[in-house]
Amino acid sequence: MKSNKFLSNLIVPLALIFPPLLLFASVTIGVKTIIPTENLVQFEPWKTAAASFLIQAPQTPYNALLSDLVLENYAWKRFINHAIETRQIPLWNPYLFAGTPFLGNGQHSIFYPFSIFFYLLPLAKAYGWFILSQYS
Repeated sequence: MKSNKFLSNLIVPLALIFPPLLLFASVTIGVKTIIPTENLVQFEPWKTAAASFLIQAPQTPYNALLSDLVLENYAWKRFINHAIETRQIPLWNPYLFAGTPFLGNGQHSIFYPFSIFFYLLPLAKAYGWFILSQYS
């Protein structure tokens, strides 16, 4: 009787988690990433580097509005990961202009609970798990 009740209580959470997991399986447990990398090769110096690596990028990105994800957000997450690895508090970002406040900015979502995926997983996979957590 107890196992039957346990299974009936487990059906609803599994029904809520399974469809998004199925939808995002290629970017969570598969080999793809959800980061719009084709947007990166639209800009220099990556445009020139793509030609030297024989990367066939589309003439126009699939969605140019997603460029911030690969040009800004990915760099912020790398910066946060580097700060965590070196046991520093990322108060200041020396890579933007002559330096800008980083921790006080808030757009990087360092304290958002689901950002834990970015600190535990490789970034290319973390974006898929992060999006899955938002849909589940």
